[in-house]
Amino acid sequence: MTFAATFPERLRAAAAQTDLDQGDIAYLVGANPRTVARWLADGGSAPRTEIRRRALEVIAVLEQLSGVLTPQAGHDWLFSPNPMLGHEKPIDLLAEGEWRKVMGMVSALGEGVFV
Repeated sequence: MTFAATFPERLRAAAAQTDLDQGDIAYLVGANPRTVARWLADGGSAPRTEIRRRALEVIAVLEQLSGVLTPQAGHDWLFSPNPMLGHEKPIDLLAEGEWRKVMGMVSALGEGVFV
């Protein structure tokens, strides 16, 4: 996905490429699922600045993850406790704003390190 894509297009693609639904995205960015549905609608509303920043961080991680794992494998990886993360689930770390930790793990996966 190129950066020329709109926010809703990038969010929709990132969610699809990692098998996440609107509820999952809402959890990740701290929003209501109905609000996420409005963002994803064609010509929908834009998120507030802080939420948009968080959403763009999440999108960046999901885009990178989709280049490493299939949608179902990416989904399962996000929701599985990971020993390299102190048995935390990557999805929970993302929701807490710890996107750099998760991005590091995804980069390691891309380099062939089993994480």
